[in-house]
Amino acid sequence: MLINLVVKNFAIIEDINISFKSGLTVLTGETGAGKSLIIDSISLLLGDRANSEMIRNGEEKATITGLFSFNNKRLGAFLDSIDISYEDNQLEITRTITGNKNIIKVNNKAVSLTELKVIAKYLADIHQQFDMVKLLNKENYLEIVDGFKYDLINDYKNQYLVSLETLKQKEKEYLELERQINDIKTKRDTFEYELKELTSYKLKIDEEAEIDSEIELLNNFDKIYDLLSQTKSLIDKDSLSDIYEIKENVSKLSKYQNEYQETYEKLNDHYYELESIYEDLSKKVDRLDYDPRRLDELIERKNNLSLLKKKYNKDIKELIEYQEFLEKLLQNKEDLDISLNEKRKELEAQYNETFEYASTLSRVRKEVSRGIEKELMNNLKDLSLSSIFQIQINSQKKDENLSLSIFNENGIDDIDFLIETNIGEGIKPLAKVVSGGEMSRIMLAIKALFIKSQKIATVIFDEIDTGVSGEIARRVALKIKEISLNTQVITITHLPQVASLSNNHIKISKVVKGNRTYTSIKELNLDEKIYEIALMISDGKVTDKQLEYAKEMVLFDE
Repeated sequence: MLINLVVKNFAIIEDINISFKSGLTVLTGETGAGKSLIIDSISLLLGDRANSEMIRNGEEKATITGLFSFNNKRLGAFLDSIDISYEDNQLEITRTITGNKNIIKVNNKAVSLTELKVIAKYLADIHQQFDMVKLLNKENYLEIVDGFKYDLINDYKNQYLVSLETLKQKEKEYLELERQINDIKTKRDTFEYELKELTSYKLKIDEEAEIDSEIELLNNFDKIYDLLSQTKSLIDKDSLSDIYEIKENVSKLSKYQNEYQETYEKLNDHYYELESIYEDLSKKVDRLDYDPRRLDELIERKNNLSLLKKKYNKDIKELIEYQEFLEKLLQNKEDLDISLNEKRKELEAQYNETFEYASTLSRVRKEVSRGIEKELMNNLKDLSLSSIFQIQINSQKKDENLSLSIFNENGIDDIDFLIETNIGEGIKPLAKVVSGGEMSRIMLAIKALFIKSQKIATVIFDEIDTGVSGEIARRVALKIKEISLNTQVITITHLPQVASLSNNHIKISKVVKGNRTYTSIKELNLDEKIYEIALMISDGKVTDKQLEYAKEMVLFDE
């Protein structure tokens, strides 16, 4: 429930503070006074996008703050998950709009617009005049139907979507193998030549590094030989023998003093390491052999590898992998056919599973639709529309060629709303047969049902009663009043029939002071409410008869 709204520097609103109550609250006033700005400001608190053009001229920022109460365990769980604390189940939402940024805070903690939208869906539902356009577009019907039992249908939809993703992967694998087999058929000679060429090179992963090292050795043979020879001559002298003598002396010392034992062990270990190193270095100089033909071979091999890499645009590792790929690709044709057949069976099994999930989703959706039809026709009857209303769900058939085109993110269903508003005229698509006044009533009937099914705490109507008058206006007013018995309703209205049923009446006015336009608000008492309703049914000048009639409307409704 919306408890309080504070709006500062928003369009022509300088500073207003509105307290809202339960039941039915109506907002009335002349066109352009700022009624829709009140709805717009609430919409921002519920996740609408903001822009700097909303800031009052001459001001640096606009601020909108709303205080809501809630009683929803799922909202509480979500708030806990994003670490927002709340006392007495109340949330204060603040939107601050500046020239270059938009700050959103919930109970003084910054949140993203996405997080705000999740929070908002548990707080209120807002109907704007654009929603009427959505009702004329059948692409929105599936979303409307699913919204009535969102949690139930979403569970089935999630199962279906997981299966659909697996199906897409299976199809990708099958098509890739099929493409490879077709490539083999059309490019077999090319692939066989490439495999023969790569095999002839006997490629090794680290070969290039080994070639470079050996070429470096042969190019610097004289320097390396001299250094190793000098090292060998030093080794042949007494350096190792001296270390041996030192080691033996320390061993003798350790017999007299334990503190030398550790030193002896270290010397012993290092001595044998040095002995091994000396032996290895001595052998290296003896094994050194300069072969100019070997150098030529290495340079030629390196050049050939470079040309091979350039030809295939791959490094050595990738060439080896490509060679392995070609070996598998050119395996026995029967093996490939068996593999493709196995992939086809996997694809078919997953296709059938996905179709079954989609069919289950479709059955649940049809069950929900039957309930919607029944209750919606009762609501329409209350609104003087004794109509036949049907939700037509056409489901795609399974494709024998396993085409995934029958699936989309919502399943396999296509939905249309059909209605007969005049007996004997036949049932036809909703978008083709209804007038503006009929559309308002149908929208209200759907909203009433949706609010009931979702147990929405607050609903906001922006002129949902457009295009009706007389007895029908009275019926519309009664339906809005009925909704308000269990849900807080805030509505902009131009109908005196709706205003007369209100529990709370707020007048929105526009005033000009010092060459500036301001929006002002006033919560009307009973006498003021009666006068405002008389004004609504007048042509601009209130008569005593109109006042009397307005009084009868209000007191009768009271």
